[in-house]
Amino acid sequence: MMSGLRSYMGVALILVGALLLIVGYIAGWTSSNLVLLAGLILIIIGAVQHIRQQKKSEKY
Repeated sequence: MMSGLRSYMGVALILVGALLLIVGYIAGWTSSNLVLLAGLILIIIGAVQHIRQQKKSEKY
C-alpha cells in the first residue's frame, strides 16, 4: 500500500506546484516571489523524484 502511494509522490508534487502557480495567478500574487518560487521548487522536486522512481522501478 505504501509503495503504491510513494510511486505517485513525484506526480503529486508536480500537480501541487502547478496548482499553487495557478491559484497564485488567479489571486493576484504574481508580485510575490515566495509563491512563485515555492511552486517552481515543488515542480522541480516532483520531476526529479518521478524520474528517480521510474529509473528505480525499471529493469535494464
